[in-house]
Amino acid sequence: MKVRRSAVTLGVSLVAAIAAAVAGGCESSEPVKAKEVRPLVVRDVPDLLRETIGAQSIFVGVDPTLVSGYGVVVGLRGTGGQNLPDRIAATMERQMGLNGIGRGNELRGTPLDGKSPRDLLRDPNVAVVLVTASIPPGSPQGSSFDVFVQAVNATSLEGGTLWTTELRLGLTGAFGQVQTQKLAEAHGPIFVNPFSDPSKMTRTSGRVLNGGLVTSPFKVEVRLDNESHAVARSMVSSINSRFPESVGDREPTAIGRSGASIAVRVPNAFRERPEEFLDLVRAVRVDDRTPAEEVARRYMEGFKNQPGLSNEFSLCMEALGPKALPFLRDLYDYSELGPQFGALRAGVKLGDARAAVFLKKMAKEGNASIRPRAIALLGELNAGPTIDVALREIITESDSLLERVAAYEGLAKRAEAAMLARYMQQLREREDNLAEQIPFAYLEARSQLVLPGGGLQGLSRVPIRTKAGRVKYFVDVVPFGKPMIYVTQARVPRIVLFGERAELKRPIFASAWSDRFMLDGGGAGEPIKLYYLDERTGEPTKGTVEASLSLLTEYLGRETTASDPRAGLGMTYSEVVGTLYSLQKSGATQAAFATEQDRLMSELLSAQQASRVKDRPETADDVPELTVFDTGSVRPTGLDEQPDVKPTITPIAPPKKE
Repeated sequence: MKVRRSAVTLGVSLVAAIAAAVAGGCESSEPVKAKEVRPLVVRDVPDLLRETIGAQSIFVGVDPTLVSGYGVVVGLRGTGGQNLPDRIAATMERQMGLNGIGRGNELRGTPLDGKSPRDLLRDPNVAVVLVTASIPPGSPQGSSFDVFVQAVNATSLEGGTLWTTELRLGLTGAFGQVQTQKLAEAHGPIFVNPFSDPSKMTRTSGRVLNGGLVTSPFKVEVRLDNESHAVARSMVSSINSRFPESVGDREPTAIGRSGASIAVRVPNAFRERPEEFLDLVRAVRVDDRTPAEEVARRYMEGFKNQPGLSNEFSLCMEALGPKALPFLRDLYDYSELGPQFGALRAGVKLGDARAAVFLKKMAKEGNASIRPRAIALLGELNAGPTIDVALREIITESDSLLERVAAYEGLAKRAEAAMLARYMQQLREREDNLAEQIPFAYLEARSQLVLPGGGLQGLSRVPIRTKAGRVKYFVDVVPFGKPMIYVTQARVPRIVLFGERAELKRPIFASAWSDRFMLDGGGAGEPIKLYYLDERTGEPTKGTVEASLSLLTEYLGRETTASDPRAGLGMTYSEVVGTLYSLQKSGATQAAFATEQDRLMSELLSAQQASRVKDRPETADDVPELTVFDTGSVRPTGLDEQPDVKPTITPIAPPKKE
């Protein structure tokens, strides 16, 4: 928004004349000072938006925040322990000593038990890494994010796990300097480029998916353009009326600080969607005394007359709440796409089941640029089983990878919601009132761990865990549609297998990791023989595997434990992804292979440039970007027909043929 300043000021001669007259009429000889008049800030915004909070204030603390720190990675395969710069080594030794390293706190029962910090840093299975991350704008305490790690004294980070590392504001400076504020911490297994051979020892960078945790978030502050206690009170009232306290909230959403500033807290319901919440707050009206129906009528005309502002008006209608629904419904079948989609978006966010009919038509018959967005909205709408049926039909009938993945994401969220509802119902039926004692966040997390399959959504989910019990990755099976393997490279690590019978082809002879992994099998009914040489131990594994891709994907990463004695190869997530990709490239399966576009590096760049960047191109409505490596018989559509969906960084390339 452009800002212009205007003020009514008095001429110098007039001020002097008044001052002289006052001085002449009083006995006091002290000069009278003219009162300073502050310029009035008036923003250059469309008339219909002038009464919104975003048009009368600026938001502070909502830029992506760059954080970093030095950490320790353990569990390497003899690729660490190289020389460190003296200042880094000295500081790391001091930090580890303060954390009890050397007295066995974290290392008890391991080969590193009892080692001094210096011995630990020289261990070939240990490395120092630089950890950097971008905390999304407005992220509240407890929210998670991905982090990037770069080795300082290792040739490969494959198989490593990052110990808990403090992340502080800004780029890590020279050691010995004053430390900045701690905002977060990070830990977890490292995910490296899965499309190269780890034996080449060149994998010196990676990321920890969902490994960052906000511990001390920046407060979001709304600064009024023109100081006014009345306006500030009105803003606080409007925000709290629109976002009242709910489950997990400990204080009001907005708290007045002065006539120039109010503090805003991201509600628990928006914990993983802080940017969406902040956009909505900007659209809330400063004064909510005008009947919502009257305001909604004005906004509806704004939709029609200024279609270029459809996104802004959509947020404004959503900010009004359910009373805007009758006016939104008049635009659900509007002839112009911008106002129609904006109205449907607001209707979905307000839970209007009537939007389902129009969204289903748009998702299946709309132009290629809008279908993935319509599918994503459809997955959010709680309008009964017809939504699940529509999403399943899209996965089965569409040739567009973007559309199929968007439909899968919608089904997965709906399956998780169904599991959560089942848990809540079971707890409510108990006599010990356990439902009131278990934190809602715990139940929410539990509902995402296992999906039994069947039901309306048809999805199944199996978590693959480490020996310590941490989830390594999820295997999701979508038993319909054309065969496809889809893997994520951000947030929750998932391998998604599409197709009624996602299996290995017979006869088969395929290899990966420079022949350290091989499959060999004949015709139908014959066993598929497996050979695997573990790079970490040098021990070979021989046996047979099923033709099912889902069972193979579980077997590759499973680690044998007392609670789960089944056999497994114990591969890392990146190794499993790389193995499946190699099998697909060698023709061992007819499934296409696609991966989520990697956005982490672009997020880090945005955080570094936050002070210079005012407009962020991505919104919560952006569809996930995909990189297609090999589609087999599937011909994707819509990938080049979306001008607003652009790659943010160079995708990971497949290995070159030797």
